[in-house]
Amino acid sequence: MRRVIGVMLAAAVLAAGGCNEPQRADRDTDAYEDGRVYLLSGAGGMMGECDRLRDGLKQAGVRRPIETFHWSRGGVLTDQTGVEANRRKARQLSRRIEAFRRVSPGSPVHLIGVSAGTGLVVWAVEDLEPGVDVTAAVLISSSLDTRYDLSKAMKKTRDGIYSFNSMADTVLSLGVTWTGTVDRNGGLAGGLVGFSPRDGASEETRRLYKEKLHEISWWPGDAVLGHLGDHLGATSPGYVKEKVAPIVLGKEPPAPPQEAPLEAVRRGEAADEPPDKDAEPAGAAEPETPEAKQRSAVEKQAEKARQDLRGQSRAGDESDRERFHDWRVAPGGSARVETVEPLEEAAFFARPERLP
Repeated sequence: MRRVIGVMLAAAVLAAGGCNEPQRADRDTDAYEDGRVYLLSGAGGMMGECDRLRDGLKQAGVRRPIETFHWSRGGVLTDQTGVEANRRKARQLSRRIEAFRRVSPGSPVHLIGVSAGTGLVVWAVEDLEPGVDVTAAVLISSSLDTRYDLSKAMKKTRDGIYSFNSMADTVLSLGVTWTGTVDRNGGLAGGLVGFSPRDGASEETRRLYKEKLHEISWWPGDAVLGHLGDHLGATSPGYVKEKVAPIVLGKEPPAPPQEAPLEAVRRGEAADEPPDKDAEPAGAAEPETPEAKQRSAVEKQAEKARQDLRGQSRAGDESDRERFHDWRVAPGGSARVETVEPLEEAAFFARPERLP
């Protein structure tokens, strides 16, 4: 009887151990030579971004094991501001990568982080012991400071760091500006405006930024892939399949147009075709081709966008002011609210933990 009870207890312990193994998320294959992909969520770890990343990678044909490294303590503000605890978690990831590298030194290793998770990605790569590197680090909507020194992490990557940015990301422009960046430097987020070396950076650092920092900016055409410019838009499976997966597969992601369409619209120019100065005057009218029809539709949309921008300028964004009259970010990150007539504004600042 005691032997039977002992066997039952042992089985229960083994089963519990299997359930408490949060890192392994994909058991399709465990071949060391296939490499690894490590996924890190944003603050709070509750928005399903790692699941969407995995879906997009699989749709693109990524067959190597994909692991979700669970680092969040369950609270958005706690994760965003707990820099020391986050660095301890990053060191755990470093040791995990080193252990894998000891048995498979040549296989590809990619780290993909979202929002605050990009801080842990960079810190984990920085903390790798001498002689250990990863293939590439991918930062999506990074809440690291735009002037955070990425050079130390770049040196420990073979292909460099890829950063997916969006100027339309309101979580980074409003929420992170208020709470502070994940590294606590207090500036603008790199996932909003991109990364650049600090003033006075060495020539080596500037060279690394030029050679190993690859920035992919959102543009409106990405909407067809499910990315609307929002904070987690780059984790949409369709976008991941087309833009993120090629990095993991050792290919260059498709490049966006050379010029941001919004800038072209503001100057009153076509977004995709600058005027040809050498073109001869038009002769007799020719039948309109499908390409010409599509170009005409784009020009009409651009004209409508210009009118909307002028209308918004004249209106002064009164609709937004009705919701949030006036607020300021005081030194140290505390918010001071003025003219707080609407209930929505008071509720927003009273419950900052509701930030996505």
